[in-house]
Amino acid sequence: MGVYTVQLPKRIVFGDVVEEKIGAEAKGLGAEKAFIVTDGTIEKAGLLKKVEKPLKEVVEVDIFDNVESEPTLEVAETIVKAARAARYDLVVGVGGGSVLDMAKVAAAAASNPEQGASDFLGANKIVNPSVPTILIPTTAGTGAEATPFALIIVEGKKKAIASPYNLADVVLISPSFTATMPPEVTASTGMDALSHAIEAFISLGANPLTDSFALEAIRKIADNLEEAVSHGDNLDARLKMSIAAMLAGMAFGNAGVIAGHAAAHTFGARYKIPHGVAAALALPYMMEYNAKEPAVKERLAKVAREMGEDVSRLTEEEAASKAISRVKNLLEALKLPTRLADLDVPAGDLPDLAEALVKEKGYLARNPRKIEQKDAEEIIARMWNGE
Repeated sequence: MGVYTVQLPKRIVFGDVVEEKIGAEAKGLGAEKAFIVTDGTIEKAGLLKKVEKPLKEVVEVDIFDNVESEPTLEVAETIVKAARAARYDLVVGVGGGSVLDMAKVAAAAASNPEQGASDFLGANKIVNPSVPTILIPTTAGTGAEATPFALIIVEGKKKAIASPYNLADVVLISPSFTATMPPEVTASTGMDALSHAIEAFISLGANPLTDSFALEAIRKIADNLEEAVSHGDNLDARLKMSIAAMLAGMAFGNAGVIAGHAAAHTFGARYKIPHGVAAALALPYMMEYNAKEPAVKERLAKVAREMGEDVSRLTEEEAASKAISRVKNLLEALKLPTRLADLDVPAGDLPDLAEALVKEKGYLARNPRKIEQKDAEEIIARMWNGE
């Protein structure tokens, strides 16, 4: 019998209740002065006022609305400074994964005056517990609302701040807050969630609880992503995608992601490719490479079943192939790129990308199949050619 540890947010509220609930949640956390972390697009979409107005009825509120997509260490240090401008006892993050990650940094900064963002980098480097956080995702993909991670670009590479203090005190999941996403963002963030779920499911760090989170996320994404993309006003599909993204976050927040994300981080940051697009592109190639392991074939057969494929009369190898084909077909249906060549990645850069991939030791340590330099070169070449 194994021994497993699973870390999750303290409280999760589902439904279109942000305006109704956020004041009570802030009071329940004993807050008196709140720091809202967001970005300009959230304000333009009219979502910020839905949080700010009811929050101001119970606490003082200041706002930081300059979070950039894929934030750098410099951006994080700016947020650290802003979070120490007053004695904030609550941080509220409203936005996509980058915003929620920076809200985690702000919450840590507010209670750790001797540490900067660079001091937080790595595992368990935050000394004092963060001030309470309320996270409100406006995309259905990153799962950042459910993970102990905050990601920052440092010298062109993604680095993680990993700490149980990053876990939210309250997560508010509201389908209407994701309804402003355009179809292409809905598609890429949804595929990001699928990559989290599948990679967590075949990760060497998987356990029975993360498996249940991952499989339910896979099922919900397969059933609802295309509907959410084509009919963005379908709040039922939006809610199910939000739940799926959070479940996938719970899965990979504990089991970890693997080679697909190692590759996605390698070329995503270098060519400024949105993370969801990069992770989606890498996913089927990662599945194909790992499917040569018998244990992974068995798991991918389960993925195929959860994605609606009839595998009752198939061998595990055939069923695993069905799962890979289903993901490829979904990428094509959503009009997402399936080759690095489609993203104008120069062929001459492939050796450098392969070399960078094998250096992603943290991700590759959980990958079921070992990846050496030659393997990385073949994987990257396949991603470029679309083979």
